[in-house]
Amino acid sequence: MDELTKEFIAESQEGLDRMERCLTELEMRPDDSGLLGEIFRAVHTIKGTTGFLGFDRLEKLAHAGEHLLGSLRDGRLAVSSDLISGLLRLMDGLRAILVLIEETGSEGTRASDEDGELIAELAMLNGQEPSELPEIEAPQIALVDAAAKVEGAVPGAPSGGTASALQPTVVTEKASADKTLRIDVDVLNRMMNLVGELVLTRNQMLQSGMEAANFPELARRLDSVTADLRETVMQARMQPVGNLFGKFPRMVRDLARTCGREVRVEFSGQETGLDKSLLEAIKDPLTHAVRNAVDHGIESPADRVLAGKSAEGCLRLKAFHQSGSVVIEIEDDGAGIPIERVLQKAIERNLVTAEDAAGMSEREALQLIFLPGFSTAAAVTTVSGRGVGMDVVRANVEKVGGSVEVESRRGVGTTLRLRVPLTLAIVPSLVVKSGGQAFALPQSTLVELVDIPEREFAQVVQRIGSSELYRLRERLLPMVWLDRLLGLDAENPDQSKGHYLAVLEAEGCRYGLVVDDLMSPEEIVVKPLSPVLREIGLFSGATVLGNGSLALILDIGATAARAGVKPIEEEVGGIGTGEAAVHEAAGASFLIFEDRVRERTALPLDVVERIESVPLGQIEYAGGRALLQYRGELLPLRDEGSVLIEMETARQAGEEPMVTVLICGDASVGGAQRGGMVVRRVLDVSTGTLLDQDEATEGMELALVKEKLTLVHREFGVKAKAGWQEVA
Repeated sequence: MDELTKEFIAESQEGLDRMERCLTELEMRPDDSGLLGEIFRAVHTIKGTTGFLGFDRLEKLAHAGEHLLGSLRDGRLAVSSDLISGLLRLMDGLRAILVLIEETGSEGTRASDEDGELIAELAMLNGQEPSELPEIEAPQIALVDAAAKVEGAVPGAPSGGTASALQPTVVTEKASADKTLRIDVDVLNRMMNLVGELVLTRNQMLQSGMEAANFPELARRLDSVTADLRETVMQARMQPVGNLFGKFPRMVRDLARTCGREVRVEFSGQETGLDKSLLEAIKDPLTHAVRNAVDHGIESPADRVLAGKSAEGCLRLKAFHQSGSVVIEIEDDGAGIPIERVLQKAIERNLVTAEDAAGMSEREALQLIFLPGFSTAAAVTTVSGRGVGMDVVRANVEKVGGSVEVESRRGVGTTLRLRVPLTLAIVPSLVVKSGGQAFALPQSTLVELVDIPEREFAQVVQRIGSSELYRLRERLLPMVWLDRLLGLDAENPDQSKGHYLAVLEAEGCRYGLVVDDLMSPEEIVVKPLSPVLREIGLFSGATVLGNGSLALILDIGATAARAGVKPIEEEVGGIGTGEAAVHEAAGASFLIFEDRVRERTALPLDVVERIESVPLGQIEYAGGRALLQYRGELLPLRDEGSVLIEMETARQAGEEPMVTVLICGDASVGGAQRGGMVVRRVLDVSTGTLLDQDEATEGMELALVKEKLTLVHREFGVKAKAGWQEVA
């Protein structure tokens, strides 16, 4: 197949995708001339190009559709349900021929009876006989060279058609939709420039040798270029979720007609980006969830009217970013999931005992729908009932490192929530140690880190039965000891230094994971597990760390389930001691740290973007100012506690200390101005109240946080950054 045909197929498939979306919208907005014009252009472009390429069968079918659309556009026909159905069948016919061309290189050797029936149907919808169709005009398309195509100018192509509006994009060799990725040329140019920088830095490192004085500088340059290249490649792989959402209006329309429902579809967040491979991986789970919502979530029009609802049900698909992941919600306003029926079916199928079912909360009962073979459907239909195959939905989403949650309210509706990582390739993680072994915690699940000194341990940790709870800002947090959970032998940890608590959240559960030590954050490359490790059920993958050692990636949700951690609201409500759920007092939120000897200092939480741990050697100096190269930016550093001077002394003694840097940006200016603050250690995140007093220190205020006086940097985004601008 020549390149022109491959490009034609890719362009035509995209045009048909737009046509499908526009047709379902046109049925709801029949007077929208813009939608009609988009549909007409898609078919007109296919017809015009096929004549030049010699695909007569495709040309004949597209010509019949164009003639019907012309009558519709000129006002001789009105939009009706039957007409929309006929145009959708036209789209299916055109797509089938394109697939045949892609797979075999031709349209087939015989005329299709189905084509004849479809052409006759289109003619009847237009009030004509097939013989009355006008002759096909000769295509006005000239050969173009590759340079013209790159510039996006195709001489002689139909006005407004997709072939005449080629954007500066690149198509991979295979034109199939699941193997085609369109990338902006600017992104490709940036990738090429970064590869050039990578080669240049490599050559300099090879020529200078590891003993050269400038080797550390070259290593930092290599790290910076590699990080930029990774981000650019990830950007190239990102596709809008709307590409997947666009296929559902047609499917919902057909299902609703089959099931006797009236359903409209609403979208939000279609522009949310997701890795191409993940987009393909969640296609089937998302499709299954939408089918269930239409067939068994939304009631029939008669039942909805009896319940005081509108006859037309609503299905909402939402996508948004949250904590480094992409969340996709499928929400219907149907009858909800009957909890008592779920429990009854689970008992009948011997999935749970009657005693266990009696003690289950509503949230726990909803989790039963994810058990293999579970169904509440009274009869088998062509569309799965809610619960049928939901175990496969969860398994497929978890296979790519995601999770599935369900919420339902009787008579109000059901929400299925899919949470997936942005990318499968590289995951930002925090590496921790427990029992002498390293483990990686995905940063998307990490809420905060808490250092618990040994002298404070007895005051902040409470025991209720056999459970240990940590009081974090007046809320009790379940504690999970990683070494105990995994049966690891403690390697004589120094109890005098206290404990580290990683506050994690996944699948509605928040808990504190107790570990022996914190290592540096790393962007890890995820590797699959062996069958033996996969059976343990607590790990989602493995990785090789920068020092060459192996680390397992902890599955945060599975760890919570193994430790018996309940969802947040149930844990709070189930303690039964009156100790839980004390609401935080109104006030500002602060990140508390130590930067001067024995002084508690804080920053407003909304200006802290990230906490980084970097080697001291990575900090550079210019004009007496400390600077940090961070993700392509040059960030000035503030060091009011003289932490860098003390660490430099330790470095000269042979150590390579790690520096804790708070990456800060002013929320009031959209984070456009950024800098870093060097601190000794981060203590906590908490709410507090600013005190009315004279200025204690220039640029500082006093606050009462956890009944302790705390210095707060004031006007961080204005005065502080004013000194940074001349450096940045």
